[in-house]
Amino acid sequence: MTLAALTWVTLGACLIYLVIQDPNVYEWLVLQSKLLGVLVRRQWFLIRHNPNSPWVRWEIDRNARRLADEIIKENKNR
Repeated sequence: MTLAALTWVTLGACLIYLVIQDPNVYEWLVLQSKLLGVLVRRQWFLIRHNPNSPWVRWEIDRNARRLADEIIKENKNR
């Protein structure tokens, strides 16, 4: 067994022992996992919608180019 696997098994065994000893630990772990999910979704939202993000600037430029191409095509057909 590698050191990493042994470490994870030991941590898991400690958590199981704590949950058996005190049921409130399980509720705390559930709340912490929900908090982690909220923090990840918040960070993803900030990355996706921050105007200074290169991804957002690229999307804005792409949509502007697409709209400009449509307007140019409409004006050529007149």
